[in-house]
Amino acid sequence: MRTLMSPDGSGPMQISPEENIPSASGERQTCSGCKRKITDRYLLKALDQYWHEDCLKCSCCDCRLGEVGSTLFTKANLLLCRRDYLRLFGTTGYCSACAKMIPAFEMVMRAKGNVYHLECFACQTCNHRFCVGDKFYLCDNKILCEYDYEERMMFASLSYNYNALSQIKQQTYRLNGSISDDVSSGYGSPSPNSM
Repeated sequence: MRTLMSPDGSGPMQISPEENIPSASGERQTCSGCKRKITDRYLLKALDQYWHEDCLKCSCCDCRLGEVGSTLFTKANLLLCRRDYLRLFGTTGYCSACAKMIPAFEMVMRAKGNVYHLECFACQTCNHRFCVGDKFYLCDNKILCEYDYEERMMFASLSYNYNALSQIKQQTYRLNGSISDDVSSGYGSPSPNSM
């Protein structure tokens, strides 16, 4: 059995169901919860101790930890299910869209390093909510739908072409000292007027 613990001794621990086999002397294991002998056919082993299935419960919601998974969490002398551990001690973050706090137990959407509330995971230009299978783009740390992304790229391309043309004119001006619109015919050969 592998045990995972955080540096402060809290965190997730494994629960392993085992068959209750008496020792060679006929002794049965003692439950760490109720301190009675375990006579059931099966028992649970967690925190290097033995438990009745009914005795290994979450300290907050009383759910049977052996039924909700193979992991329990412990902190501040509490035995907790995953949900209650995250609710009480989990780290929270902030939504990249609305900048409001996201509780540790809430479902989220992630895009690269950004985290979003489910309801905030929408195009930040047109507010289109995404469905499973929809394409989205992360551009300048903003979520965009396909339409708005393509529109942004088209305008960026137009701006780039305008800036590139402006830069070519500036370079030509530096080389010739002045700009003349009739320097070239646009096909790579000089115009008849420039000869």
